[in-house]
This record gives sequence, C-alpha cells and structure tokens, in this order.
Amino acid sequence: RSFLGCGDGDEGSVLSKVYEERRVMGYSPEQMFAVVAAVDLYEDFVPWCQRSRIIRRHENGSFDAELEIGFKFLVESYVSHVEMEKPKYIKTTASESGLFDHLINVWEFKPGPVPGTCDLYFLVDFKFQSPLYRQVASMFFKEVVSRLVSSLSDRCYRIYGPPIPVLENTYGQGR
Repeated sequence: RSFLGCGDGDEGSVLSKVYEERRVMGYSPEQMFAVVAAVDLYEDFVPWCQRSRIIRRHENGSFDAELEIGFKFLVESYVSHVEMEKPKYIKTTASESGLFDHLINVWEFKPGPVPGTCDLYFLVDFKFQSPLYRQVASMFFKEVVSRLVSSLSDRCYRIYGPPIPVLENTYGQGR
C-alpha cells in the first residue's frame, strides 16, 4: 500500500536493509535471552516501540506478538511470529504486516570468553512495502539498530546490575 499516495511502484527493486553484529556482552546468555524474549515488555524499553502484546501462543512454544512502532512521523503496527530455543536463539518474522515486505530478526546467544558473559549475534533483515518508508529507513537505519542493541544492554543493567567487564565489546558490525 502507498503512504500518502507516494511511490509509483518502481522502487520495488530497492534491496532490503540488512544489519549484522557480533558483540561480547557483560551478561550471561540466559540473562540476554530473558530480556530479548520478553516481547510483551518491549514497549517499556525498546526505542520506538509504543505497544507490545502477545496475542497467540502455539503448542510448540512459539507465539505471535502485535507490535506498534512509531519513528518520527510514522506509526504502524504489525504481528511478529516469535520462535525460540532457550537460551540459544530467538527468531522473529513479521507474519501479518501491511508495513513490511519482510522483516526477520535473529538473536543468537553463546557463552562469552569470560564466565557470565555472552557472545551475542544479532541480524535484522527487512524491507518496507512503502517507498516512503524505505527512504526514511535509509536515512535512520544505523541509528535504529544501534539504539536497539543499546536498549537491551540498558535493560540488562536495570534488571541484573553492572555488566561483567569485557575487553573488546564489538568485533564485527554492519553490512
């Protein structure tokens, strides 16, 4: 669908936005997993998430969550299907969305180099349906993903206290 009548459809060839990062976090895989898995609390700490609630639980442990995001003048909601294996990974996929052509988030949690730390891998791959939203995403993409990872670290600090010190925090980001 078009937003404010913008776009004639020729922008469909624009590639999706992909961001990957590996980072050593000063919290355990279990702690990081618990924060990322608490999708229903995202509205309390994830930037631009204005509403988050679990709407369906499935027998296999996965669930669907409705999220409303607002960034600058854009406010939209979508449903995300969330799969997880505690405390190893979480994968979310937009399943009911007029907002995204596709949206995939992957979080992997492995024990870090120091006991109580986590080797975190994060991937987001998305493409908005709206040409206008794709333009806005291009302008603010790095800020959005950077603030997302920082918000999770801040949430861990509020819940678990100071992180275990790690020498090198980030060793590969952006793509």
